[in-house]
Amino acid sequence: MYVLIASRSAIAKDLADTKSPHAPQSRFSPDVFRLTEMVYGGDTQSVLETLSEPVSTYFVRCNTLKISPSELCEGLREKGLVVSQHAIIPEALGITVEGPEHVPLAGKRVVVDKNTAESVLQGANVYAPGVINCESVRFGDEVTVLSEVGDVLGIGRMQMNANEILTFRKGLAVSIEKRRYKAPQIRELTEYSEGLLYPQSIAAMTASRVLDPQPGETILDMNCAPGGKLSHIAQLMQNSGKIVGLDRNAEKIATTRRTIAHLGCLNVTVSIHDSRYADVDLASLKPDRVIVDPPCSALGLRPKIYDLTTQRKVSDLAEYQKQFVKAAAGVVKPSGVVVYSVCTYTIEECEGVVEFAERECGLKLIEQSPRVASNRGGNIHASNRLTQRFHPVVDEIGYFVAKFQRSSSA
Repeated sequence: MYVLIASRSAIAKDLADTKSPHAPQSRFSPDVFRLTEMVYGGDTQSVLETLSEPVSTYFVRCNTLKISPSELCEGLREKGLVVSQHAIIPEALGITVEGPEHVPLAGKRVVVDKNTAESVLQGANVYAPGVINCESVRFGDEVTVLSEVGDVLGIGRMQMNANEILTFRKGLAVSIEKRRYKAPQIRELTEYSEGLLYPQSIAAMTASRVLDPQPGETILDMNCAPGGKLSHIAQLMQNSGKIVGLDRNAEKIATTRRTIAHLGCLNVTVSIHDSRYADVDLASLKPDRVIVDPPCSALGLRPKIYDLTTQRKVSDLAEYQKQFVKAAAGVVKPSGVVVYSVCTYTIEECEGVVEFAERECGLKLIEQSPRVASNRGGNIHASNRLTQRFHPVVDEIGYFVAKFQRSSSA
């Protein structure tokens, strides 16, 4: 059973007080537990346990601007990966993740931060910025990689010494040789370097498909970084029409530009802009369709080493998300389409935003296709079958998608 915790310092104290590298079992704040229970009721325990584990199928999107799904499948299988093509979204390729396997303690220890630990569970190596503690390690040492709460993540070989890691804070620190989960190292594949695929969840691909962009249309992506949905939309439009991507962070825009160039997207323009004001600043654009994928609590993403999200943060995020939806409703052309998606499951960030969109923004919830989410389980799923809710256990991600149409007279 989960024992709820209140702060990150409590995790550190528990870790210091225990001899077990797997303690504490508790991963989630009281607010996360309550927010989850509001949605999933009696399934809460199962949902939280599942959120702490990696997915069993890791999805990548075939870049059909450069290669067909069947060709990419064949190439990945030749590398020994177990790959299958999704039955509904043909460009979605699922790669099987094996595990968990027991990884014994060995050699010296390297402790990594939350984001790095979660990346290691998904197949990544350890890079210097993510190292918290590395004792007196030297180049070539065999080390056990631990999360900051004591999870044994894998055994690896040092590629740097402790002084280099702590002084320069960049570069490959540990090459993982044995892992709890055998996940594909996507970014080390030649197919990735050649821009033939892009790592993306099946839920995120569903959101772009639900938008249903058509060749020749004008599309606005209001939260475009790092370019996943933006590049997917470009390939669905076969590089025709016009796509505008916005983000107010210059560094994120630079990353997005690299993404679209790498994948061969030719009909995309990205700009540094706070899209909450798109209805005023870009009033003349009048896009046919707008996709809104704003910052959210990300409670639906797996795996989680821990999550200490508070109710206050969720409420603040919901109000923030509403600003983007309001701007989208104002900028989209009359009768145009707005798709809203978030990688979370809280009622405030999902149904709460939908209610606001219909009540305050002149948007009407409409049927969406394709239907990929199971919409199973929980206390509220039956309330609106027009939306899609991805279940963290059944669908391996917590995610929400809503599709709206603007009034023709707005």
